[in-house]
Amino acid sequence: MKRITESVLLLVVCASLVLIFLSGSGWIEPVKAKMQASQVNKSWLLAAPDKALLHSGDIIFRHGRGFISNAFLKFSLKDPRYSHAGIIEIENGNIFVYHCIGGEENKSNKMKKESLAEFCRADRIHSFGIFRTDLGKEALAKIRNEVQAFYSNGLEFDTDFDLRSDNKMYCTEMVYKLLQDASGDKNYIPLTHVSGRTFVSCDNIYLSHHCTGIYSYNYQNLSSNLRQ
Repeated sequence: MKRITESVLLLVVCASLVLIFLSGSGWIEPVKAKMQASQVNKSWLLAAPDKALLHSGDIIFRHGRGFISNAFLKFSLKDPRYSHAGIIEIENGNIFVYHCIGGEENKSNKMKKESLAEFCRADRIHSFGIFRTDLGKEALAKIRNEVQAFYSNGLEFDTDFDLRSDNKMYCTEMVYKLLQDASGDKNYIPLTHVSGRTFVSCDNIYLSHHCTGIYSYNYQNLSSNLRQ
């Protein structure tokens, strides 16, 4: 019995030494990264909406993980659910999101085009929601042409959050101006006015009577090792 106990103890010590060696050598990091990627992929399989549910021109919002995203929630004075927005486009059966973003996530500051799965990565966001406007086919086609032109021209993120300029735009500003232009209605989406500044918040858009929620998902059961 004593020999068995000593053998088990020896195995535990050896296994611990191997783990310490692997961790120190850097070999274990790719394994952890692979496990995390697998977890992210599994989470997306549960979160992904049915493709048939989505249309080009739908608006997607998300609440990102991290300080900056939480700070942007405060721009939404009525319903601080989401911190970022983009436009969904379906191209050759593939679903993409066009969005304006800056900072560490996008050092080029130029408008991004990402797959829906990438935009909604479980290790980057808490939740997302998809909304549809009451615009007709012609207006939606106009949005599609304009958003692709923005992307082709390398539209940059507006770090000044200046609604008056059109050469640079922040995320909700882009969505707001696309909707305003396509609808022909300058008051299609309301604005927020605080301390002499005028801006477009996420809730200005999704709380509008022109918008209807069609899908949402919250990664509430995601394991803590994916949190950033």
